[in-house]
Amino acid sequence: MRAVWRVVGIGIHLLLIAAAVIAVVVWTSHVASPPALRVALLVLVAVLSMVTVFGRLPLGIGPAAGSAAAWIVRLVAVALAGVGVVEIALGLTDGGSPSEPRTSGYPMAAVVLALYLGAFLAATRRDGGLPPRALLTSVGLGLLAATLFAGAVPLLWPALVGWWGFLLIAAAALGSGWLIRPSEIGAQAALLATLTACQAVFFAAAVLYYYGPDAWMPYAGPGPLTLQGQLEQNRSEAIDPYVALLFLGAVAATGLTVQAVNAWRRSRVGVPTISVGPQAIG
Repeated sequence: MRAVWRVVGIGIHLLLIAAAVIAVVVWTSHVASPPALRVALLVLVAVLSMVTVFGRLPLGIGPAAGSAAAWIVRLVAVALAGVGVVEIALGLTDGGSPSEPRTSGYPMAAVVLALYLGAFLAATRRDGGLPPRALLTSVGLGLLAATLFAGAVPLLWPALVGWWGFLLIAAAALGSGWLIRPSEIGAQAALLATLTACQAVFFAAAVLYYYGPDAWMPYAGPGPLTLQGQLEQNRSEAIDPYVALLFLGAVAATGLTVQAVNAWRRSRVGVPTISVGPQAIG
């Protein structure tokens, strides 16, 4: 029976991938943009889809641990990757998102999004080293950081919002590392919280700065002579400081993947992993 459910799950997974590809084809078929941009978007979706497939195979990032927490975190990871694809696709259809949709930027976007998604899958794989409580705590704090950032954008002085975002990410990482014990597990939890917060904060900034009112935009420096031109410059450059968050998160994703794969390898060769339960005294 377990084998039957596994086959059914794989079939549903492949159908969802096919649906995503078809949706991109249909959506971009009405876009008056160079074919290279549409092809690049399809390649991006294909790359992310292949990462999810590897998450089902015992190749270092799969299969998933048998806990509800692991599947919840994986759903969050797929949702975040989907938001990234949609943000890029909206830039393609609208012709001017904060990410500046150019063909040369798509390979980097594919690498970064795939790295993030792969790190989530590795952290939630069987014998990945993080118990359910650590998974939920880290991802929860990362998403909380993005929520607090989004709530501060309309309230804080625009020049301070970026610093607030960095502070929230640091707080999520430190909070996860402090709440989860022992220290090695805490380090993995901090990395997971960091990559979650970096990705979520960046996407929140992209949406709010692209669709929000002009008053939310930080001053981008002198440039255009007209007020409208200055406002457009402020909007187009508002997301630039947050690109550093993606690279910070990519570093955290790399470290988390390495630690998760090492934990899996230790379990394969019979090396005892760190216990996260109560320890006997005496």
